[in-house]
Amino acid sequence: MGQIKFTEADTEALFDDRDRDQRFRSFWDPEGSLHWGYFQNLADARPEDFVPACQRWDEYMLEQSGITAESKVLEVACGNGKSAIWMAQQTGCEVVGIDLSSSYIDNARAKASNFPSLRVSFQKESATHLPFENNSFTHAWSQGALYHIPELSKALAEAHRVLKLGGIFLFDDLVTPVEEISDNTRKYVYDRLLFEPTFSPEAYANKLTEIGFKVLQVKDMSEHLHKSYELVSELAQEGYPDLSLAFKRTQEAIAANELGWCFYLCQKVK
Repeated sequence: MGQIKFTEADTEALFDDRDRDQRFRSFWDPEGSLHWGYFQNLADARPEDFVPACQRWDEYMLEQSGITAESKVLEVACGNGKSAIWMAQQTGCEVVGIDLSSSYIDNARAKASNFPSLRVSFQKESATHLPFENNSFTHAWSQGALYHIPELSKALAEAHRVLKLGGIFLFDDLVTPVEEISDNTRKYVYDRLLFEPTFSPEAYANKLTEIGFKVLQVKDMSEHLHKSYELVSELAQEGYPDLSLAFKRTQEAIAANELGWCFYLCQKVK
């Protein structure tokens, strides 16, 4: 991983921008999710398939998780609360969502107020300083967000700390498969999203093992990431041509192996 260039304050300001949230809702997902899709047929996928593909990815992760009504789940970087509420609806589990953005937490709490029977709560917290005791959760879950954390290794260690022994940590995240990236990729991908080149897929697995996890599954989702950005580029073209261009550059970065997407399923073993 490179030297830290961006700070938590930068990330907080990015996601507290309510205009940005509304802009992305207009073409990405009206419920405020910023996840990527898992497509049944990559070659034939069309823009209208994008949101269903994002839901398919939620379903895949939940199938792998082993979450039940007895589970207590920490969602790291919960965003607008869509996944946490859906997870609780599907399983009856308890979910605590944390996010750095006050705006996101406000949105998540407002959404959760429509489902008073669910055991879902949201707190504004940093993933690098979790306010929970050791061994508090059976599961930790995150989707497309950890790369935004400048001190990522510290956040991974915190997820390990708050999990019970034998607990499951599952997440998807962006990865940097190569050591050097182009100026275009830095401008349109890394700097735009406020993160430095991060772990390679292998280095990520090694870091998790070093912390005390057993890596049970690694799934390379980079082809699906490429398709996701192809479709959202089309969806954004009319209203936000600048974003559409950035998404095309993101596709180019993925094709050049300067950006990837991986899923990790881990168990706390020590």
